[in-house]
Amino acid sequence: MIPIRLYLKGFLSYLDPVEVDFSSFDLACISGSNGAGKSSLLDAITWALFGQARRRDDALINSFAEAAEVIFEFSYEDNFYRIQRSKPRGKATLLEFTVLTPEKTWKVMTEKSIRETEARIQSVLRMDYETFINASFFLQGKADQFAQQKASERKRILSNILGLEVWETYKEEAANRRKVCELELKGIDTQLEDIQEELSQEESRRARLREMEEQLRQASALRQSKENELNYLRQLIAALADRKRVVDMLGGQAAELRARCTRMEDQLASLREEEALYRSRLAAAVEIEEAYCRWRDLRATLAQWEEIAVNFHQVEARRLAPLQRIASEESRLRQVRQGLLEMQRQVESESARQAQIEAQIKQYEEEVAQAQACLDQRAKLEEELRFLVQQAAEWSAENNRLTAEMQTLKDRIDRLQAAEGADCPLCGQPLSLQERSRLIIELETEGKAMGDRYRSNKKQMQEGEARRQQLEAERNRLTRAEEDLRQATRQLDRWETERARVVQGIEQWQASGQRQLESVEQEINRGEFALEARKELSEIDRELKTLGYDAAAHDAARRAEQQARAAEEPMRQLEAARASLAPLERQIQQLAAELQQETERLAQKNKEYHQAESEYRASSQGLPDANALEREVNSLMSSENNLRTQIGMQQQSIHILGTLRERQVKLNERRSELTRLIARLKVLERAFSKDGVPALLIEQALPEIENQANELLDRLSGGTMSVSFQTQRDFKDKNRDDKKETLDILIRDSSGTSREYEMYSGGEAFRVNFAIRLALSQVLAQRAGARLQTLVVDEGFGSQDAEGRQRLIEAINLVKPDFARILVITHLEDLKDAFPNRIEVEKTISGSRVRMMV
Repeated sequence: MIPIRLYLKGFLSYLDPVEVDFSSFDLACISGSNGAGKSSLLDAITWALFGQARRRDDALINSFAEAAEVIFEFSYEDNFYRIQRSKPRGKATLLEFTVLTPEKTWKVMTEKSIRETEARIQSVLRMDYETFINASFFLQGKADQFAQQKASERKRILSNILGLEVWETYKEEAANRRKVCELELKGIDTQLEDIQEELSQEESRRARLREMEEQLRQASALRQSKENELNYLRQLIAALADRKRVVDMLGGQAAELRARCTRMEDQLASLREEEALYRSRLAAAVEIEEAYCRWRDLRATLAQWEEIAVNFHQVEARRLAPLQRIASEESRLRQVRQGLLEMQRQVESESARQAQIEAQIKQYEEEVAQAQACLDQRAKLEEELRFLVQQAAEWSAENNRLTAEMQTLKDRIDRLQAAEGADCPLCGQPLSLQERSRLIIELETEGKAMGDRYRSNKKQMQEGEARRQQLEAERNRLTRAEEDLRQATRQLDRWETERARVVQGIEQWQASGQRQLESVEQEINRGEFALEARKELSEIDRELKTLGYDAAAHDAARRAEQQARAAEEPMRQLEAARASLAPLERQIQQLAAELQQETERLAQKNKEYHQAESEYRASSQGLPDANALEREVNSLMSSENNLRTQIGMQQQSIHILGTLRERQVKLNERRSELTRLIARLKVLERAFSKDGVPALLIEQALPEIENQANELLDRLSGGTMSVSFQTQRDFKDKNRDDKKETLDILIRDSSGTSREYEMYSGGEAFRVNFAIRLALSQVLAQRAGARLQTLVVDEGFGSQDAEGRQRLIEAINLVKPDFARILVITHLEDLKDAFPNRIEVEKTISGSRVRMMV
C-alpha cells in the first residue's frame, strides 16, 4: 500500500480542510511540537482504511466541527484506490470505496453496508488493522506492538503477514468437504438398512401374490354370472321402453292439443273484451268531439300570449346592463367609504398613542444619557488599570532583581562566616577578625534594607492586585454600557420614527381624508351616481309598458290549455275504434270455428293415450330391479379391479427387489469410496492446521527474518546485540514428550547472555523491535505478492541517545530502497535536517495546519 493523497476536515485537531500530497517524495520527516497533530495524520489513514484510530465515534470529530471527513488515495498492486469515510455528529458513519479504471473513471466498490465495505477493503489489502500496524506501521506508543504480544498471538500476526491465512481457508474447505462426505455416508448407511429390510420380505410377498391371484379367479367367475343375468333383464327392459315411448308420445300430443285449445279460448275472450271497448267509445262520440274542439281554441289563444312574451323578455333582458353598472358604481363607492372609515379609525387610534410614544422617547433619552455616562467612567477605569499593570510589572521586576541581589549577599555572608584564616574568601585580600565582623554586619544591614524594600514592593503589589481586581469587576460591570447605549439609541430612533409617522398620518387625514369621506357618503345617500345608466333604465321600462304583456293572463291561458289537453287522446281512440270494429268481428267468428274443431281432436287423442297406458302397465308388472342388479355387477367389477391393482402392486414390489439388489451393490461401492475420502480429508485438515504446513512455512521464514533483523540490529547496537526466535518449548508437565508451539523472542547482548525481550530498557527494546519489524517488511518485499511498501515511524527516537538516534537514521536510509514511502514522525528539532523532505505541522487557533517542504 503506497499513500498518494490524504484529505482531512473536522478530524481530531484538524478543523479546516487540509491536504497532504505524498506523491512528491519517498522519504520525509513529519515534524512539529507535541500535540500539534502529527500522529493524527496516521490516525486518519487507519480510520479511513479500517475505521479504527486512537479514539472512536464522535470523539474523532473536532469540537468546533459538525462532522469528521477523511479521503485517502493510495496505490496497491498497480491499482489506484480512493476511500472516503465521514462521521456526522450524532449520526451513522458513511463509507465509500472506489477504484480507478483503465479508462480513468471511478468504479464504485461500496457494498450494501459499512461492515461489508470494510470487509471488502480488508480483502483487497489482505490484512486487518492489527496486522497492518504490526507489519511496518510504527504508531506512537505501539512501536513494540509485535514484540509485546503473547507468543501465540505473535505467531498469528506473523502468519497473516506472511500470507499464511490462506491455509486456514484450505483447512476450513477440507473440513467442510469432510462434513459433506460424512453426511452422505450417514445417508448411504440409512439407505442400505432400508434396502436390507425390503429384501427380507421377498418370500412373504410371493405368498401373498399367490393368494391374491386365487381370489381374483373366484371374483371373475361370480362377476360373469351376474353380467349374463343383467344382459337378459336389459333386453326385457328395452322392449318395454319402446311401448313407453309410444305412451309418452300419445300423452305429449294430447297435452299439446289441450294447451292449444286453452290458448285459443284465451284469445277469443280477449277479442270479445276489445269489441266491447270499441262499442262503448262509439257511444260517447258526441262528448269526445266537443271537448276536442274546445282544446284547439285554447291552444290558439296560448300561442298568441307566447309570441307577446318572447318580445317582452327580449326588451326586459336589456335592463340587466344598466342595472349592473348602477350596482357596480354603488359597490365601488361603498368600498371607498369603508376604506376611509378604516383610515379614520386608525388616525383616532394613533392620536391616542401619541402620549405613549412621547413617554417612550423620554425614557430612552434618559437611558442613552446614563449609558454615555457609564462609558465615560469606564475610560477612566481603564486608564487606572493600565497604570496599575505597569506599576505591578515594575515592582515585580525590582523584586526579581532584589531576590538575586539578596541571594548574592547571603552567599557572601555564608562564605565570610564559614571562612578560616586571615584572607578574605571573596577577594583574597588580608582580612582581620574585626573587619570581617564589620563587613558581615554591613552586608546584613544592606540585605535587611533590600528585604524591607522587597516586602514593601510585595505589599504594594498585593494592594495593587486587589485594586486591579476591584477595577476589573467595575469595568466588567460597565462593559455592558456600550451595548446598552446601542440598544437605547436604536429604540430611541425607532420611537422618534414612529412619532413622525403618526404626526404625518394625522395631518394627511385632516388635510384631505375627512372631506373625501363626507363627499362619498353624500353621493351614496342621494343616489347621485351612474346617472347615464339610470336614464337608460327608465327608457327601457317605458318600452315594456307599451307591449301590454300580462303575465297573469298568460299563465291562466297556459293552465287552461294544459287542463283541456286530455281531450286529444280520447279523440284518437274514437277514430281507432271506428276503423277497427268490423275487422275485429270477422276475426272473432273465424276463431270460434277453429276452437270447435280442436276440441273434437283432443277428445279422440285422450282416448288413444289411455288405452296405450293400460297395456304398458300390464306388461311391466313383476320384473326384477335392474338398477339394483347393475349396482351389484359394478360392485363386483370394482372388487375385481381392486384385486388386479393389488396384484400389480404386489408384482411390482417383488420386481423392485432386483433393482434394490443392484442399488445395494452401488451404495456399498460408494460407501467404501467415501470412507477412503474422509480419511484423506482428515489428514489434510491436520496438515492445513496451524501446527501443520503453516508452522513449517513459519519455521522456513524465521531464519530469513532472523538474519535480516540481526543485520539491522548489528548496525543499531554497534555489534553488541542479536536476536533469535524459539518456536517450541517444553510443557510444564514433565511426563509429556511433545513440545508446545510458541514464538518467543530471545535477545543476546554483549555479555553473551540471552534474555527475554521484556527485560531490556526502552531504548534497547525499541532497537530490537525496530529491527524485527523492518526485517518483516524486508522479507515481505522480497517475497512474491508483497503487500506493504510503506514504512512509518511515529516518535520512535525519544528513547534513544544521540548515538542510537544516528544509528536509527542510518538504518532507515539503509532500508530506503525496499520501500516506496518512508515517513518519520518526530518533535525533536535536531532531527529535522537529517531527512531530505519535511512536512511541518503546527497548531493554530483554527486547528492544525500542514506545510510541505519538499
